[in-house]
Amino acid sequence: MKRLLWSVGLVLFVGLSTALAEPAKEAPKKAPLTEEQKAERAKKWAENVEKMFKNKDKNNDGKLTLEELKGKTTKPEVIERMEKLMKAKDKDGDGALTKEELLAKPERKKGPGKKKAVEKK
Repeated sequence: MKRLLWSVGLVLFVGLSTALAEPAKEAPKKAPLTEEQKAERAKKWAENVEKMFKNKDKNNDGKLTLEELKGKTTKPEVIERMEKLMKAKDKDGDGALTKEELLAKPERKKGPGKKKAVEKK
């Protein structure tokens, strides 16, 4: 029993020593997108929005409710993603998304360290 405990302790010690001795590796930085790449992404997003409305707007009112977005899915990660999308993009607070709301570009926060995009309020 002593031998087993000693072995486990040694393994933990060696593992921690190695982890602490090696510097953390930073993820490589990505090159900024070119204007052409940005335009291509915007075009693909617009195409996806059109497909989304074609497939999910069941009552053809030009708006997607959270229930229409979720569809028949029961996967929690998909439902959570749809709820986040609704919260971020529903600018008029009516509980539904229009094509214009989905296609609107987010405003960037200004100042140092403010890299995340945020929506205008």
